Amino acid sequence: MKKDHIEIPQPSSKFQKVNCGECGELQVIYSHASTIVACNSCGNTIAEPTGSKAKINGKILGSAE
Repeated sequence: MKKDHIEIPQPSSKFQKVNCGECGELQVIYSHASTIVACNSCGNTIAEPTGSKAKINGKILGSAE
Protein backbone atom coordinates (compact mmCIF):
# COMPACT_ATOMS: atom_id res chain seq x y z
CA MET A 1 0.00 0.00 0.00
CA LYS A 2 1.37 3.42 -0.99
CA LYS A 3 1.43 6.13 1.64
CA ASP A 4 2.57 9.04 -0.50
CA HIS A 5 -0.54 11.05 0.33
CA ILE A 6 0.02 10.97 4.11
CA GLU A 7 1.73 14.15 5.28
CA ILE A 8 4.19 14.14 8.16
CA PRO A 9 2.88 16.44 10.91
CA GLN A 10 4.99 19.49 11.72
CA PRO A 11 5.58 20.41 15.37
CA SER A 12 3.89 23.54 16.68
CA SER A 13 6.68 24.23 19.19
CA LYS A 14 9.86 26.09 18.31
CA PHE A 15 12.73 28.09 19.75
CA GLN A 16 12.10 31.83 19.76
CA LYS A 17 14.28 34.93 20.09
CA VAL A 18 12.92 37.11 22.89
CA ASN A 19 14.00 40.56 24.12
CA CYS A 20 13.75 41.16 27.86
CA GLY A 21 11.16 43.81 28.70
CA GLU A 22 13.40 45.61 31.21
CA CYS A 23 16.99 45.44 29.98
CA GLY A 24 16.55 44.51 26.28
CA GLU A 25 18.86 41.47 26.43
CA LEU A 26 18.28 38.97 23.59
CA GLN A 27 17.68 35.39 24.70
CA VAL A 28 16.58 32.20 22.91
CA ILE A 29 13.84 30.28 24.72
CA TYR A 30 11.57 27.33 23.97
CA SER A 31 7.97 28.23 23.14
CA HIS A 32 6.56 25.45 25.35
CA ALA A 33 8.84 26.03 28.37
CA SER A 34 7.88 23.94 31.40
CA THR A 35 9.88 25.98 33.94
CA ILE A 36 10.21 29.67 34.71
CA VAL A 37 12.80 31.30 32.42
CA ALA A 38 14.69 34.26 33.88
CA CYS A 39 16.78 36.85 32.06
CA ASN A 40 20.51 36.16 32.21
CA SER A 41 21.48 39.76 33.00
CA CYS A 42 18.73 41.30 35.15
CA GLY A 43 16.88 38.24 36.50
CA ASN A 44 13.46 39.39 35.25
CA THR A 45 10.99 36.58 34.45
CA ILE A 46 10.81 36.17 30.65
CA ALA A 47 8.57 33.09 30.37
CA GLU A 48 6.12 31.43 32.74
CA PRO A 49 4.82 27.89 32.18
CA THR A 50 1.15 27.22 31.48
CA GLY A 51 -0.54 24.01 30.38
CA SER A 52 0.90 24.17 26.87
CA LYS A 53 2.57 27.30 25.43
CA ALA A 54 4.52 29.42 27.86
CA LYS A 55 3.38 32.95 28.70
CA ILE A 56 6.15 35.17 27.32
CA ASN A 57 6.72 38.50 29.09
CA GLY A 58 9.02 40.03 26.49
CA LYS A 59 9.02 41.01 22.83
CA ILE A 60 9.20 38.04 20.45
CA LEU A 61 11.58 38.78 17.58
CA GLY A 62 10.91 35.61 15.60
CA SER A 63 12.02 32.04 15.26
CA ALA A 64 15.59 31.03 16.04
CA GLU A 65 15.73 28.47 13.22
